[in-house]
Amino acid sequence: MLRHDDSPMVAVFSHPNHELAVFGLLQSERPALVYLTDGGGERRVEQTRRGLAGIGLADSARYLGYAERSFYEALLEQDVAFFLEVAARVRDALTEVAPSRVLCDAVEFYNPVHDLSLPIVRRALRGASQAEVFEVPLVQQKNDEIESYRVQRMSDGDSGPQLAWRLSLQQVEAKLEARDRIYTILTEQMGDVLASIPPADLAVEMILPARSTLPKPGGERVLRYERRARMLLARGEIERMITFAGHYLPVAEALF
Repeated sequence: MLRHDDSPMVAVFSHPNHELAVFGLLQSERPALVYLTDGGGERRVEQTRRGLAGIGLADSARYLGYAERSFYEALLEQDVAFFLEVAARVRDALTEVAPSRVLCDAVEFYNPVHDLSLPIVRRALRGASQAEVFEVPLVQQKNDEIESYRVQRMSDGDSGPQLAWRLSLQQVEAKLEARDRIYTILTEQMGDVLASIPPADLAVEMILPARSTLPKPGGERVLRYERRARMLLARGEIERMITFAGHYLPVAEALF
């Protein structure tokens, strides 16, 4: 059973470690958490277990246990039934808590698995809950000449009524300690992108009410995962690439 405190909130993340984006909010709101995939391996799951244990939320998490690869494979095959099964399991987890608020990964076109969190949550809540849904920004490629990223902030094109959590000094210190000593996979993957977040930005965590329709790439919304897939395909590191129009969108619309 998912344990939760007074605040009926649940966070649904596609990968372990995403909770670091709202580590201060977690300390204040004490939500239950649901993780859709293993993020690529047990090491990443273990780092999340350690991070949550450090703020007293280890018993509040449920790991659905899907291999990250299974999500990519299901996207390539446009296997809507697979994702309906995932949504049904998320619904079961949400029913235990009966939340009034649900957080999920923002749709940012950085990773197609990240971008499935919102459609899966929408399907899980369909017809069964009046819970408010909020998107958590993680990382988004900027539309610049040089490769750069917007971290834990939405783009100007998504500048709706964002909500800000201002962290206490103690919460900021706990977040920095977790980033530098526990979530080492994130720092390995993102390098200076994560380490260079200004302290003032680190101390303010943003969420925004979830969009009622799926956003489309274009303008400030750079379709980063297609750019990367083309590069990997050219190198021979992958045999097929996931596209927004051909793979992600049919699945996401079927769920939404």
